[in-house]
Amino acid sequence: MKIAIGSALPLEVEAVKEAWKILAPGMPGDGPERADFLAYRVAAELPPLPLSVRDLMNGAQARAENLVLQLKRERAEAEFYVGLQAGFHLVDSEGPRRVGFLESWAYVTDGYRGGFGHGGGLQIPHHILGPVVDRGVDLGIVLDRLAGDLDLATGQDPWGLLSRNTLSARHSFVLALLSAFSPFYNPDVYRRPNE
Repeated sequence: MKIAIGSALPLEVEAVKEAWKILAPGMPGDGPERADFLAYRVAAELPPLPLSVRDLMNGAQARAENLVLQLKRERAEAEFYVGLQAGFHLVDSEGPRRVGFLESWAYVTDGYRGGFGHGGGLQIPHHILGPVVDRGVDLGIVLDRLAGDLDLATGQDPWGLLSRNTLSARHSFVLALLSAFSPFYNPDVYRRPNE
């Protein structure tokens, strides 16, 4: 079993491995197989930080589909292709009622059909949201400044910083992946009637 991942970031690769460890025993077929995880750098044409659900979904799907094309060019293939994308989901994107959430999305395909999933949302405080969205300041810079002001380690996982390490980006991606794989581990529910 080969699972191709459209990311070479260790955090994202580890999230895919963790999700697969949970899913493998319940996958249809002859039982759990040993999986080889193949990590690739794959681009998706997106803004530096996605600000909408549409951007997040498009980013995850584009990474997976670009990976399918990349491997076909290399005359290689996998059973599953995984695209991951993190960013913001803005609600009421302008004005005083603006709310933003940090979200992680996944798209999984076997090259023919696919599924989306997201790993919940963590509300972003306005003093972080404003500089990133309104002035284009890099999220990492804003978080490092905040961490310095709070006397915390800089370069911390945004999920960990915002949740006092109750949640992590890895947790969020694992949940997104468990959701995105659902058409594959629960095909009877996702199959159209009369198929």
